[in-house]
Amino acid sequence: MTKLNEYEIERQKNIERNRELLAQFNLAEARSALQESTPSPTQTQQKIPVKTAKTIKKPKKEQIVLPARKSSRLRGIDAPKIQINADESIQGSEEDIQAITAVEEELWDGKLIKADDYFNEEIRKNAIRTDGHYTGWINPELMEKYEFEGSAAEAWEKNGGGTFSFKDPLGTGKKKGSGRVNAKAVAKQMFKKNPNMYFYRHTEPGVEQWTTEWTPEEKTLFLETARKYGCGDKWGLFASYIPHRVGYQCSNYYRSELLPAGLIFDENYEYTPSGKAIYIGSHRSRG
Repeated sequence: MTKLNEYEIERQKNIERNRELLAQFNLAEARSALQESTPSPTQTQQKIPVKTAKTIKKPKKEQIVLPARKSSRLRGIDAPKIQINADESIQGSEEDIQAITAVEEELWDGKLIKADDYFNEEIRKNAIRTDGHYTGWINPELMEKYEFEGSAAEAWEKNGGGTFSFKDPLGTGKKKGSGRVNAKAVAKQMFKKNPNMYFYRHTEPGVEQWTTEWTPEEKTLFLETARKYGCGDKWGLFASYIPHRVGYQCSNYYRSELLPAGLIFDENYEYTPSGKAIYIGSHRSRG
């Protein structure tokens, strides 16, 4: 047996002493119990549920369901109560006639109808026919009263002359600026120089302008003047024959009342199926 040196002897003593101390504190069993009670790192990790991204579905396009087209009968709407007379005129309530007119316009193919094809034989026979031009001059009574010249050219030249243009309606040689011109004020200055311009916006000096419905007497006077001199342009001169009315009133009355009634046939106008007069002539100035 190898003899231990002093270092080894002392080391053995220390080991023996430590074992005695461990036995006293029962540390070996505690260590073993501790190892058994301590969970492993894998056991301490809790399983946290993973939330998956929520799927967003593309919204469906809402389908618009159009109502099925139904006739007036299926919709429970009574048919308009109208009557076609022997002269082809329509008789019935204003509401029913408007309903028929609306249907005609809806079904209209865009083709206009000539006056001779639109109106019946009796209306064609009695209608005043015009090529759309007024051939007269100022009412002779006004010519004598105010000493107008005998023609438009003489009136213009003898009352200052100059070159007429829309930029210089007075013929002064001075063009108007970029500002808006008061047409009624300009027309008032043209009483003797350009009577057509004056009477388009003004009545005879001192005579009241009427804005009420046209009277039967005025209607008769209009038709007599149209039959004698024609009509369709130069409405200022035409209006000189109708006291209390100005040119633009005559023009409006012509298009809105007389042409649709078939009292005057103007070759520059044709008609829709509902009887509305549509201008088809030249787009030059028709003042």
